[in-house]
Amino acid sequence: MSQLNVREQVIAGPLQNVSIAYRNLQFIGDRVFPIIDGSDPKAKIYKYLKGAWFRDEAGVRAPGARARRGGYTVTPVSIATLEYAYATEVTDEDRRFATSRMAPPLQPDMDAIEFSTDKIDLKKEIRIAAAVKSSTWVDGNATGEDAEGLWAPAGNTNTFLADIVTGKKALKAQGILANSLLMDYATFLAVKACDAITGQIKYTSPESITAAMLARILELDEVLVGMAIYSSAKETAAGTEFTAADIWEINAGQGMGFLFYRAPRLGLKVVTAGIQARIAYENGSPRRISTWREAAEHQDVYEVAEETDIVQICADAGYKWRDTYAT
Repeated sequence: MSQLNVREQVIAGPLQNVSIAYRNLQFIGDRVFPIIDGSDPKAKIYKYLKGAWFRDEAGVRAPGARARRGGYTVTPVSIATLEYAYATEVTDEDRRFATSRMAPPLQPDMDAIEFSTDKIDLKKEIRIAAAVKSSTWVDGNATGEDAEGLWAPAGNTNTFLADIVTGKKALKAQGILANSLLMDYATFLAVKACDAITGQIKYTSPESITAAMLARILELDEVLVGMAIYSSAKETAAGTEFTAADIWEINAGQGMGFLFYRAPRLGLKVVTAGIQARIAYENGSPRRISTWREAAEHQDVYEVAEETDIVQICADAGYKWRDTYAT
């Protein structure tokens, strides 16, 4: 793997307070599947089956007679956590030369922890997106309902609002009211410019459509925009390779949407589309940052780890679309 060498990075004095970093603007996974802390490595979450709870069974009890009786059933959803970890080395040479007079503005120890932490965040975002994209939801399509690129065009051929109504009705038919919408960034740019949406504010606001405004128009609590990307290019010695791929797309360049219910707070008898089960470490922290010395290499290693499982909980609590816009 490519590795920093501070000795070779000597720079002119005026540039010692300037550096450039490429980072994901935001991760939204925690807003899609909420976190349950304190899980066991292998556990079960029990789900009450909806049939019994919606069945009309109560009736008149005659004098001296018994009331109608019934019961309910539950089904388990299995949790099995795995630890995800990433480590970065800091050599004595890098640490020493980082403090020299002409050194670049690098903080090797802090940068190592931040770099490793970002790797864990990125992996979690990819895993949550994969769980959403690979699961079958209430629409009944493994890859999602085909929107045929019709969330993007102007005029009356745009189906965005009609599709959202369809999704809301599908969740309502299962006794659930959708409160959140997720879409990738390109789909959001297309939707916020479509006539059906801009027409909602053209006489009341000079502002462009934001995610918060779109949520109000759709009568939802939140609209989430998936902006995170990753590089699918294999690493080379030069370290300059980069091939961007959108995390929140089902088919490359085609966009996606996911209407769902997210529980404001997890607890007993609460509906939610999915969860992250997370194990606490010995000190009670949900993440572990470890460091150790590799004396022979004259370097320290910083490792960041998190043990989680990410699972779909309720297929009835989500409606998914693919190919929401066409490039």
